[in-house]
Amino acid sequence: MWYSGLENKRLWQIFNDISKIPRESGNEEGIRNYLLSWSSRNGLEAFADKAGNVIIKAPATAGCEKLPAIALQGHMDMVCVKKASSSHDFTKDPISITTDGTLIKARGTSLGADNGIAIAMVLDILSDKSAEHGPIEAVFTVSEETGMDGAFALEPDTITARRMINLDSEEEGIIYVGCAGGADIEATMKVKYEQAAGSALRVKVSGLLGGHSGNEIGKERANAIKILARYLTRLPYFQLASISGGTRSNVIPSSAEAIITVADKEAALSIAETLRCELRNEYSSSDPDLKLTISDAAMPEMAIKRKKSMLIADSLLAVPHGVKAMDTKFPGVVETSDNLAVISIDKNRFNISISVRSTIDSRKNLLCSEIQTILEAFDYKTWIASSYPAWEPDKDSAFTKRFARSYRKHIGKKPNVTVIHAGLECGIINSRIPGMQSVSIGPELRDVHSVNENLNAGSAERTAACLKTMLKDLR
Repeated sequence: MWYSGLENKRLWQIFNDISKIPRESGNEEGIRNYLLSWSSRNGLEAFADKAGNVIIKAPATAGCEKLPAIALQGHMDMVCVKKASSSHDFTKDPISITTDGTLIKARGTSLGADNGIAIAMVLDILSDKSAEHGPIEAVFTVSEETGMDGAFALEPDTITARRMINLDSEEEGIIYVGCAGGADIEATMKVKYEQAAGSALRVKVSGLLGGHSGNEIGKERANAIKILARYLTRLPYFQLASISGGTRSNVIPSSAEAIITVADKEAALSIAETLRCELRNEYSSSDPDLKLTISDAAMPEMAIKRKKSMLIADSLLAVPHGVKAMDTKFPGVVETSDNLAVISIDKNRFNISISVRSTIDSRKNLLCSEIQTILEAFDYKTWIASSYPAWEPDKDSAFTKRFARSYRKHIGKKPNVTVIHAGLECGIINSRIPGMQSVSIGPELRDVHSVNENLNAGSAERTAACLKTMLKDLR
């Protein structure tokens, strides 16, 4: 077994069991049934609410009956991405896990440690006969990755705890007490077709690191859609036969491609070579494997009209992507950003999805308005598909201070108490459960929402052990 050389066998066995279950957002039935069955086998009360969230209730252990209840929270779904060469079917295939003894990865796909490791850590605690804790309410939500639907649907009377530890963070030694809110913008433009003419070319942007649009947006990684637009807008004449890019609203696009027709093939190849030189210089550190490939394609019968094709390219170049503002209260943290996430053609419509984040809700709303104004000037119809509030930080709450003291005692150093640009469910759950106070921690995770996702095994074991021992301190 891949985890035979790791220390906490129970933790990794549970994680391995979870990884065998398909659990893409919207397809959580398998993991929900697993949690309910697991709870029954372990003699714990558990139920699924109307939205499909699972709540497991564990009584206090001997000697801890007077401790107040605490909620341990994570989400059941995962972002499913795979390499172009992978035949993995996320509706039925288990994740294939490998490790070098330090980092845990998946073969050719995202790992799903976001947020499978949270489930594993909680079940590890609940099945450890030596653990000491007050009443625990484990709260596992659905569809976190696609709009936090489960958190929005939590029913207040199902949760009695008024202190919550969210386990969806990705940096050891950090306690998060606030996060960005978010909104998804959808835009669509009608297109018309004409007879294709000239030479047909396939333009492909690939090899980018991509990553989580919250955690990695500040790392200046390339966006494949923006690079594709950058190339197309340099062409003097072209028609779009097809165009696509990106996978999810919360994933920085790592690939994009288009089938185009051009009047001057040699000029198109020369423009590509010039752009390649620029890209190698610009992204030598952040995306060293970036590739812009131009190859011959089968000649299509029809293509989007030339003016509309050029308008689409111009709009993709014009719409912003990346960091808009840095946080003035928490140095080094992104305050406001957006991710030009997904493009596609659906029959006679060209579609764009953009994700906006900000720790200040008014700034989030302003950036949404700016983006919609730009797109509507290009003749798009736009709307806000979903939105969730920021989690306002409170570094001075009694629970935060008590948690930070206990965390420091168990990890041996002072934690960094700060906010995160990625979206967490704490703000929503706090608003749903009156009086709820939250913090968020987690082990070292890198490149989530990508095929490079990896989990530090030692960090996960330390975080699990720390959480387990802290529970009896949180009076």
